[in-house]
Amino acid sequence: MHLWLKQDQKNVCIVHCLDGRAASAVVVCSFLCFCRLFTTAEAAVYMFSMKRCPPGIWPSHKRYIEYMCDMMAEEPIIPHSKPIVVKSITMTPVPLFSKQRNGCRPFCEVYVGDERFKIEDGKAIIPLGITVQGDVLIVIYHARSTLGGRLQAKVMTNFTKPFCRPLLIFHTGFVPRNATTVKFAKYDLDACDIQEKYPDLFQVNLEVEVEPRDRPSKQLLPFSGLER
Repeated sequence: MHLWLKQDQKNVCIVHCLDGRAASAVVVCSFLCFCRLFTTAEAAVYMFSMKRCPPGIWPSHKRYIEYMCDMMAEEPIIPHSKPIVVKSITMTPVPLFSKQRNGCRPFCEVYVGDERFKIEDGKAIIPLGITVQGDVLIVIYHARSTLGGRLQAKVMTNFTKPFCRPLLIFHTGFVPRNATTVKFAKYDLDACDIQEKYPDLFQVNLEVEVEPRDRPSKQLLPFSGLER
């Protein structure tokens, strides 16, 4: 986009998505920050809202715009290439997804690209022990009981209810090298749109370990060449 627009002042770039809102907003706002027209995600999203429409973006969308701001800052933060081990996910307080509104039976799916890691557990602390790198999408489900109180894990769509949308999306390259915990407050999560099911001060903590060695990507990364 940047190269095309620089070639000729008459060149026009059209951004299109299914609804013209969230996905387009992420691209346009990230591009505005890439051009250093804005230094914060909030300012770029405000401009999009004024010129187009309120984008209705999720916290994870905003997080990725902030990644671009970090990379284009005076002291840039360039993503590292170190995989991280996600040891566990802790949800506190316990979200209230049971019919009695007294707890939940969570299990978790973690996606890295097209690869899926699946772990089940009956507690609010979900052990994972998986190594991930790049864009990571985490989905938490509430397992419902079937007749007789049994769960049929083989037919997931018959007994599960996702927390409405992905819980969170993040990029491992922006996890600090010395981090042991990555915390996401309630306002950082994409799924907290049903207030009665999420207690006050609800948060999700990822227990992580950043591996010491880089794992270079086989593909050209979008942020390649941003190093100064």
